[in-house]
Amino acid sequence: MVLTQCANCGTDATMRCAGCMDAPEYQPGDSVGVVYCNRDCQKGHWSDHKAYCRALGQRRKLLRAANILKAALLTYREVEYDVDLTKMEFQDGVLCLYQNQRSITARSKRGLFPAHLTTNIEHKEAALANNQCTTAMALLGRLTRKLLEGVDWTIEVLDLHIGKPRIITKLVPGPDSSDCPHTVLKVGRLFTNEIWIIDTAGCQYGFREVLVPFKRYLADKSSRISNEPTTYDATETKDLDYFSTLPFMNRTRAQREDTRLERQARLHFAVFVDTQVNKDILNGSAAGFKDKLDRFVHELKLHMLNLGN
Repeated sequence: MVLTQCANCGTDATMRCAGCMDAPEYQPGDSVGVVYCNRDCQKGHWSDHKAYCRALGQRRKLLRAANILKAALLTYREVEYDVDLTKMEFQDGVLCLYQNQRSITARSKRGLFPAHLTTNIEHKEAALANNQCTTAMALLGRLTRKLLEGVDWTIEVLDLHIGKPRIITKLVPGPDSSDCPHTVLKVGRLFTNEIWIIDTAGCQYGFREVLVPFKRYLADKSSRISNEPTTYDATETKDLDYFSTLPFMNRTRAQREDTRLERQARLHFAVFVDTQVNKDILNGSAAGFKDKLDRFVHELKLHMLNLGN
């Protein structure tokens, strides 16, 4: 739906309010931006429009933050890939990631994702995100809080079982992870009934949208909730700190060295968030945000590649 009449005087109009453009829908048709015939009409209508405009502006910031979080996870994984991948094959809805499986006494093969194995962006993203929702929750905690600081949202961690993936991604050889819960962020806007899901690692199931209304996410993906949501307070190494207490994950020198290197990379990522990310990245036009996101990805990749230099 596109409005063509001035919200203030009712005449034909084409000047869209920049504050509520490009906001995602929560309910069908509830994010229609208004138009005006001139600046005077826009100023005259502001007292009526401002609450709606600010609400849509908050949604747009949430969508942009979600896209940054997904891009950050995939960029990190692209540089710090730890699977010795030899072939990718998609057939009958299953994306098989063939790997050289290592023993617990051998170090993981860390480095750039082998991009030559596929030209399909969805398959590449699925491979990068495979079994990474726990990593995503830890890695992205600082960045999430920085992007949404001062915005009226509650953020919780939620475990789900996905009943209807678009694709199934699995390592071959590798354990069957089909029954493992999938971890997402449950985000609610204060003083409203809006509840959203941010799914940064959902591309392993072929999910393209990173921000989806809560009820629609559950329905479209036939998802069931595994447990009650918990407060999102993760640090970059929260999962690694826990893994370090588990004897079976620390039996060998190779396992301990892999954890050390992953911790080093996570802390290097945190430096980028602290020094290079500004909340202003969420502002501006759609075209301007695309440029900012592209620059963010480029600069993060260079930063991660410089680890150890």
